[in-house]
Amino acid sequence: MKNTILILIATSLLLTSCEKEIEFKGEQTGSRLVVNSIVETGQPVKARISKSVFFLDNEQNTDAPADLVATLYVNGNLIGQMTPKTDTVWDPVYYWTLEPSYYLWETYKYPYIPAVGDVVKITASANGFDDVVGSTDALPDFPNCRIKDIRLTESESWPVSDDPIDTLDWHHNDTYELSLEITDLHPGTTNFYRLSIDESHHFFEDYDPYQNFCTAFIKEYSDPIFGTSSLTSVDLIEYQMDEPNGTFTDQLFDGRTYTIKLPICFHYTKNGDFESGPCRVAVYVEHLTKDYYKYLNTCQQGDEVDQFFAEPIQTHTNVNGGYGIVGGRTMDTLWFALELSE
Repeated sequence: MKNTILILIATSLLLTSCEKEIEFKGEQTGSRLVVNSIVETGQPVKARISKSVFFLDNEQNTDAPADLVATLYVNGNLIGQMTPKTDTVWDPVYYWTLEPSYYLWETYKYPYIPAVGDVVKITASANGFDDVVGSTDALPDFPNCRIKDIRLTESESWPVSDDPIDTLDWHHNDTYELSLEITDLHPGTTNFYRLSIDESHHFFEDYDPYQNFCTAFIKEYSDPIFGTSSLTSVDLIEYQMDEPNGTFTDQLFDGRTYTIKLPICFHYTKNGDFESGPCRVAVYVEHLTKDYYKYLNTCQQGDEVDQFFAEPIQTHTNVNGGYGIVGGRTMDTLWFALELSE
């Protein structure tokens, strides 16, 4: 015990002696406009526009300047000025709480609905800032994919407690193997994709987050194309537009069809007194523009734990004169429903 105390004291002194105030001698960058927009075919164009702040500044307000003007162009043609609106974005994990939580985000919108092949450009200007411009590549076509098969591989259940009064309350774990097939329609060219999973959370008529709920997630797996990962949730209404999980290219199945098998675990609690419905799950396959793909992957590289002591990773941007990303995607949503065991 005495030796342990001495070690703790020595460690504390060592850590204290390592503290040193370092004067920042780098270049202080001025504030610039930041444009983030993921343009999706079939959806109105919108962008989140803000301003950057230097990390040592006392003022950390990133709101867009009051006089900012954002303009939309499609295929080189002027479409019109984008209008600032306030979006209510629901937290995708709200079902764990009694009260749903949400965020209020100001976005700039225009009702134009882009199509496959459109090139979308957004410009922004404000007094005291350099003008900025960002543009997508031609928006890609729909990915050719389908759910080939889904089968139960493992199932287990156990009572919530040993108390006889709770004998109707059960925890369940069911694991299914989902076979997802994707075909490359553009041999000889590199295409960029992202795969995500999301489950709807309302499965019970008398919903109670502490009594009757269900959640689905992909268990760890290893695949020569997707690597070893755990894919959960897509960037719902751009809530997580920089989430990099699940990106891949078609380089290893160029011009061919590839099938990935994903183990999906359903964890749910049911009370025998309640009526239950099927568990509905969405599989999102996105065909991405190259700039958006590079942005997602540089975000991922910068978040890696082993990058802590390495050189910083510069997040990819295609916004000239400022920061951000103007990317594009076409999304295919594949739904399936499972009747969970009693």
